[in-house]
Amino acid sequence: MRSFANMTVLAPADGYETANAVRACLDYPGPVYIRIGRGFEQTVYEGEDYDFAIGKAVTMHEGSDITVIACGPCVLYAVEAAKALQESKGIAVSVLNQHKIQPLDKAASLAAVHDTRKIITAENHNVIGGLGSAVAEVIAEGGKSCRLKRLGLPDTFAIVGITEDLYNIYK
Repeated sequence: MRSFANMTVLAPADGYETANAVRACLDYPGPVYIRIGRGFEQTVYEGEDYDFAIGKAVTMHEGSDITVIACGPCVLYAVEAAKALQESKGIAVSVLNQHKIQPLDKAASLAAVHDTRKIITAENHNVIGGLGSAVAEVIAEGGKSCRLKRLGLPDTFAIVGITEDLYNIYK
């Protein structure tokens, strides 16, 4: 979807963010594609009453060692992993919810590179052409350098199934 001209691509983290995204799309100029899950995802936000704006990445967890830039249901897993790493290893992980994949919140991604210089992207999508690719493009075009690891589905025809089973298959 990123390759369609003037297309805005959103990947909300949960039902609350999806509701906010749908409302925001009513007044948004141009076409918008919202990639949603199956409706069984756990919630990340505690309600719909937070400062949502299409295109504004949200810091979900503060840290100074590594930044995980995530979208969709991977945001929850990234926050849980950040908390676990802080408690068990003392590694401070920042988690950035980048719900707008196209066009990306470039400033937030570049700030993350500046802050930690170690970026992991996490998405429940093919690593080719998704969030990881968008972040890599922003870093390269911004003339920045950092360590980057893209987590997501391999470049293959993925199977269909129960979400938890798929995470175990493609981990």
